[in-house]
Amino acid sequence: MAVNWKWSVGVLTSFGIGLLCVNFREVFGPTVTIVKMVAVDVNGKPPHLMTIERPPLAAPRANIWGKLKPPYPTHAFWENFALGTGVDTSNAVTALPYITQATDYSLDLFYPYTSMATKTQFQLAFDMVVGRLAIGASTSDLSGGPTIDSYTDLGVTLKFNMQSGGVMKTHVVQGSPYVNYVYEGAKPMITSGQLLRRYMVDGKKADCNAKPIKGHTFQFSLLQFDETWIIYAYPPLELRCTASNPPMALQALGPYQGTLRVAISNNCTFGQSSHHCRSDGHGGFIRGEPKGYRDLLNKHASTMVTGGDVSYEFRDDKAHVSFNWHTVELRKNTSGNVKKGEALMLTLPHHRQVLDSDLKNKTYKTLAGHRSIHGVQHVLTGSRWNLTEHLSTIAWTAPRKVNDIDKINAIKAAAENDLKWELPWNYKTGTGDPYNAGKMMAKMANIAIIAEEMDVSKHKISKFLDPLEDALGLWLNGSSGNSLVYDASWGGVVSCGCLYSYPPPHCINKGPPHCPALGGDPVSNGFDFGNGAFNDHHFHYGYIIYAAAGLAKFRPEWGKKHQKEVLSLVRDIANANPKDRYFPRFRHTDWYSGHSWAGGIALPYLNGKNQESSSEAFNAWYGVSLWGRVSNDKHLRDIGRLLMSMEARAARTYWHIPEINDNIYPKEFAQHHTAGIIWQNLIQYQTWFGQLQWEVQGIQTLPVTPASEMYLTKPWSKTAAKLFESTCGGACYTDGWITFLCLLKAVNDDQDAWSCAEKLHDSVFAGEAAGGNGNSLSNTLYWIATREST
Repeated sequence: MAVNWKWSVGVLTSFGIGLLCVNFREVFGPTVTIVKMVAVDVNGKPPHLMTIERPPLAAPRANIWGKLKPPYPTHAFWENFALGTGVDTSNAVTALPYITQATDYSLDLFYPYTSMATKTQFQLAFDMVVGRLAIGASTSDLSGGPTIDSYTDLGVTLKFNMQSGGVMKTHVVQGSPYVNYVYEGAKPMITSGQLLRRYMVDGKKADCNAKPIKGHTFQFSLLQFDETWIIYAYPPLELRCTASNPPMALQALGPYQGTLRVAISNNCTFGQSSHHCRSDGHGGFIRGEPKGYRDLLNKHASTMVTGGDVSYEFRDDKAHVSFNWHTVELRKNTSGNVKKGEALMLTLPHHRQVLDSDLKNKTYKTLAGHRSIHGVQHVLTGSRWNLTEHLSTIAWTAPRKVNDIDKINAIKAAAENDLKWELPWNYKTGTGDPYNAGKMMAKMANIAIIAEEMDVSKHKISKFLDPLEDALGLWLNGSSGNSLVYDASWGGVVSCGCLYSYPPPHCINKGPPHCPALGGDPVSNGFDFGNGAFNDHHFHYGYIIYAAAGLAKFRPEWGKKHQKEVLSLVRDIANANPKDRYFPRFRHTDWYSGHSWAGGIALPYLNGKNQESSSEAFNAWYGVSLWGRVSNDKHLRDIGRLLMSMEARAARTYWHIPEINDNIYPKEFAQHHTAGIIWQNLIQYQTWFGQLQWEVQGIQTLPVTPASEMYLTKPWSKTAAKLFESTCGGACYTDGWITFLCLLKAVNDDQDAWSCAEKLHDSVFAGEAAGGNGNSLSNTLYWIATREST
């Protein structure tokens, strides 16, 4: 992240290194409720952090969460259900292959199409009016909106309590070609804004003339988007079809006890959709055999998937990951017994890279598939997916030694000079933001590790680590000016926020109960890069965890003493315990998408969750793995390594575009070679702080550590370096981003990279340099010198 400047409540707020100019009236920000100071065991609340409850505007909405209690997910693919309200643009949830939206009485479906919205934006577009397929209960039987009934790693169940006393539950599951609607006394109703072109019941043509017809399958083709949908009813029910206002409606005559499964079977039925029938394939279905796809839908419709859990085990530097789909059989055989079937699900490109060989053979690549901005979804049958990730063995230092004596001397000299580096004044007191604080503390740990590798005096290293220990202590024990607190409303560690003034550096709000970052309004959500809204926690805390691991490597007793505090941050971003009562499980990780989401609860964006810097996400899991190593926790080490492997794979598949790849991106977007920000239904070639090429390449590179060679491939790094260099000027130099150009060059040309590094000025590594303040000359030279010889 770069430095962002915003005006807020009369205060010019710098979320980076720059200083705040505070006006003369006292502005303390929103008031939170202090519960108590806690200091309990590792499995309890975070020790030594103030526990607070948020004001109503920022607290979870009780009517949405129903009977569920904190901790709540903050980055789930379905989070917009909990953040948005009603039929508006903030309520949409992407659950490929569909986009869904909840109303007071229905869960509506849209079948999107890919589109180049601009030259730098590749979008999953949908029509919220005409393209809406509304599926729910009678409009006269309003529920007041859904509650979240339950959720799993891979899905969510919404519950609608109707005025009549009936209930409808819907299961929204990632990668499911069906969406489920379970009725318990509610009256089903399906409507569309499109004109009805063809209507069939149980495979036979039927008239839409308001006369009820009983059936098991109801198939209807719609005009404007050329779509054909199928509704599977268990047990069969009677529906009345009308075609007036709305243009298409199917309505039950009375309450229903049963399940409807809804799926699109063809989105180019008559070859007349301008969106879905494009010759370049970037509209919807990939050219294939739609009839074969429909046959699979018919065959597997009775095996309902209601959600899914993820399990894993570690053996021989491999992680064996399983997606365990929760299934319910809806059909019985002639003797009345449940007829066991297989789930029908959809894979994305990164799944197919790591699927076990027996499952790859069950992937139907020759049939029509669903096109999305994340690649083609191909069909896979089976109620359990097994995937294997290879884990990095890189720990503290590079896997290759520096052998050139001149380079050894240069790195050692740089390290000795870097050992004189100091945190900026405001970060020594913990009055800065946790993101830049984490970056610079991680930098200090990294310098010490390299200095040790280069045989620098232990005394010099130890002296350098004293201020790192002091700075880490401020953040870990909640005594920093911008204090970390435990948020009991959502369940997690957040920053209180600092209304900064100087001299000396201090926060005029003085910490809890006055927390400007926790008000839930746009101003509050702007503090600390949105840390109070759970934005970017893996970036922020990943750096701090890395710094803590590095310090504990040199000072094991410090690590033992502060284990609980560090684990509080680990649990915030990478909690593996589903029974933890204080933190959600794997806050940032989207197992189906294969990577993290950074955006939290600030806003229910129409485009869903987002992540900019995949490299900082990768670094977070590297930090977790190192804390596992230094604390002798092999399981935690391997969790970190698994998340590293997943994040790197996703980056190589979706963020890094070394070659034109029509299977994921159209040529118009692939020519950029890098995705800057990936949303659930939008991909942008830009960053949150600009659109220049060096900005995009830089944010997908930092930080660079020994583990980065798992992430920075030769093809992408070569292209990224060229794009970086072609535009690097001005702030690219003054803010220190130029350092990452040298690091990128090293992947393919260590000599050119070394020459690049020799020209760097000390100022590019200064605390005020928003890009380079987390890097150092010793790290730059060490990375270059440990690359494979070119």
